[in-house]
Order: sequence, then C-alpha cells, then structure tokens
Amino acid sequence: MSTNDQQDLFSKSPLKKLKKHGINISIIISMIVVIALCAAIIKVLVSIDFRTVFLAAGEDLLKDEKGHTNFLIMGTGGAYHDGPDLTDTIIVTSIDQEKETVSMVSIPRDFYVENEIPSIPDTKINEIYYYAKKHFNNPQKGLEYLKGKIEELADLKIQYYIKVDFTGFEKIIDALGGIDINVPESIYDPYFPKEGTIYYETFSIKKGPQHMDGETALKYARSRKTSSDFDRSQRQQSIIYAIKEKALQIGTIFNKDKINELLSILKDNIETNLSVREFLTLGAIADRYPKDKIITKLIHDDPTQCGGFLYTPPKELYNNVFILIPAGGEKYVHLYFDLITQNPLAFQENLNIQILNGTKSGGVAAETKQVLKRYCLNVSRFGNARSQEIPTTTIYYKMIPLPKENPEDETKYYRPHTIDLLKQLIPQAQESTIIPQKYIELGYDKESDVIIELGNDYVNSENYLEDAFYPLYSTIFAPITSETTSADLKSEASATEP
Repeated sequence: MSTNDQQDLFSKSPLKKLKKHGINISIIISMIVVIALCAAIIKVLVSIDFRTVFLAAGEDLLKDEKGHTNFLIMGTGGAYHDGPDLTDTIIVTSIDQEKETVSMVSIPRDFYVENEIPSIPDTKINEIYYYAKKHFNNPQKGLEYLKGKIEELADLKIQYYIKVDFTGFEKIIDALGGIDINVPESIYDPYFPKEGTIYYETFSIKKGPQHMDGETALKYARSRKTSSDFDRSQRQQSIIYAIKEKALQIGTIFNKDKINELLSILKDNIETNLSVREFLTLGAIADRYPKDKIITKLIHDDPTQCGGFLYTPPKELYNNVFILIPAGGEKYVHLYFDLITQNPLAFQENLNIQILNGTKSGGVAAETKQVLKRYCLNVSRFGNARSQEIPTTTIYYKMIPLPKENPEDETKYYRPHTIDLLKQLIPQAQESTIIPQKYIELGYDKESDVIIELGNDYVNSENYLEDAFYPLYSTIFAPITSETTSADLKSEASATEP
C-alpha cells in the first residue's frame, strides 16, 4: 500500500484523530485490547479467524537487528495536572514475536541525563520531554528526542513511542467497569496531592483483592510518598495485567457501546507514531502473550537486588538536586537491558545457583554473586570450591524436565535457558551436566540447580564481573546493611565451606 493509501486509510478510520506522538503505563495494553475487542466482534459477525483478517489488513511491525519490536511507553499528567509534560512513567517494552515473549523495564524518573543542546539542560529523565518540546516547539519532535535519549540509556533501538495522560488512564479503566488487583501490601499515604490544590489528601488501600475504578487505580499507580518510585513502577506493571484481563472478558468483547467508548478515549488521549495498520497487527498478535510470557523488571538504587544499578551522588555536585546515576557507567545498564530482552525465558526459570571460588583470589565468589543477583539471577549460596587451583571455569547444571501430556509418557528434558544467559556473562565457561562427586557428597546438587565453579581463566579475564559498587561502599553505602557487604569480600578467602 502506498503512503497516500495509508494516509487515506488513516483519515477514514475512527482513530483519525490519533495524535502522532506517544502514551502511559496502560496504553500499550489498552490499544492492543481495543483492537482485539474489535477483532472479536468481526469474528462473530463473519465467522472468520480474526487474526487472519487483521494480519491481512495490518502492516509488519518494524524490528531491530535482533528481530525485536521495541516501544517507549510514557505517562504524563496532562493539561489539567501539575507538571503536565513530565513523563513520570517511562517503560521500555520489547516484543519478541519468535519467542512470543514481552520484556518490560521501568526507568525511574530521577535518572540523570546529559544533553548536547544548550536549551535542554542536563536534568532528570522525566523532564527531558518538557524541555525538548519547548526547544523544538513541537510535541512530536520532543518525543523523538526523548526516545533518542532512552535509546542511548538502554543501548536499544526503539521503533515506536506511545504516551497517555492521567485523564485517558482514568477513562479507560472506568470504561472497562474498573479493574481487579491483588494488592501485595497495604498503602497509607497521607501526602497524596489533592487535585487542583496545593494541599494533600490521604490515599489508603488494604492488602488483598481490590476492585478499583479509574480514580483509585490512578492513585494506586501514583502514590509514592510512603513507599518509593520503584514500588510504584511495580504497581503500574500490575495495572497493565489487570486492564488486559478485564478487557478480554466477554462483557467487554461483545459490548459495541463499550468498544466505541474506548475508541473515543484512545483517539483523544494518546500520542503515538504507530500507524493504524500497525495497530491492526498488534491486535492480531495480542493473544500470543499471556501473563507468563511477560517479563517485568525495574532499574533502581538497591545494589543488593535485581536491577539495582543506580546510586545517588552527593547533591552538591548536581545543583543540590536528588538524582540517580549508574554505578560504574551505563555499560552495566546496557548489559541489563540486553540480558532481559534477549533471554526472557531464563528469568522465568528462576533456578537456584551456587557460586564457588576455585582460585586463590579472595572475594571472587562473593563479588560475582552480588553482580549476578543484580542481573536478576537467584544465587542461593556462595563460597570456596574444594580446590583453589582450578584453571577452567565450569557451569554444572541439571537438565529440566518438560511437562508431560499424560502421566505415563516418558519424561523428556531440556537444557535450561539460564545457561545461555550465564554464558553471555561468563563466555569462557565450559558447561557440563555431570556434577562432580565431591559436590554431590556435600549435597550441593540437592540445593542448587546450577553450580558455577570459577577458575583462574575467569579471574584473569576481561569478562570478570567486577562489582561497580565495591569502590563506593566506604563513602556512599556506609554503614552497609545488605546481606553481602565489604566484609564478605574480605573474609571469603579464609572460608573452607560456603
């Protein structure tokens, strides 16, 4: 179809008023849901597989060199809220159609970004769109500029951006009749901004199953004074699941008025560079990605946890402003994004890993453990190997049984996806499914799915997983309260058992 044909299709579509710019936390799911809802009605009316219809009418999604389609999802306050152009929600989403997985990584609003354009200052990432939009006097160019900055941060080519404001977010949820979320922890926030005033109001919600309307869901997504930005990111990701689940219920799928209402909300409240035909393609593939195929991660400032690559530098170095920057530089964040988008199935396995130092260098297992945990691997134990003169690093692992269709079927096994991820981090490591007898006698095979025996080839290589936080411990993180401390790094050499 020619460019003119595409433009004509867009002008005749009920989405003709879609702004060519961006979205918020729920919009990618919402727009997929809306297309899927329309698809379901077409299926009923013409008795044809809706995927075929939408794929035929749609257009192939753009992909990067690794075959992924990447989105920048943004949420702003909108015209009737303070800071209407602050992108306080930023999520990078990567769709792998071959593996049928979706990876989502939330970026904190306080992440510090340097800029080359004098009128766009070095500032927090949530302010970049505001300054870029003002500099270019063009919202679309402002979103493109922010997209470029996120591409630098993630070392990832992003094809599409989608942005939604608070009003659209509330209206989408209300149009669905509310959403259901199992709240993991009770929230009591007496400092929630009261709409249209300089005052606060209390937002509270109890732990357990809760039904939320749009207003409540928005407060649940925004509250952070008594928790954190990172807790908030996790809540936002849970809302995405809830919207998807509610939208796919029969009461929505077969309700023409509800679908028209959702279409009207979307066309008035989102900005995106997706074409209508690309929307149709997303609708056609939406049901390929159930909850267990969606991987959600965060970037934050707790170095003892998954995604903890950031720290707060002294405020006096940054105009007395609280910001977050990567410890050791952005290369660690680049690798984090690469691991999550390229090996999503490994994170679903969540295998127990044990790390053993087979060298005379002290602290190797503890330091490697801390880095692997930061890359979201489940390291259950660490310590010394039975020998400290092991030349070659080896990854020992168990094959994983595949589910049986029938109880009497023969058990089949597969090589864990986690091994590919580990080989990406420690490329020189050999692998073996035969666990040494010395470790079987110690019971390590019963406690761990994977045993990494680190050798001298690892310690002396450029692939050594150095903990970028270690030089900072004495100044930024003192006193240390995490389970792995600088003391761990000093004492490991004298240990004989983990």
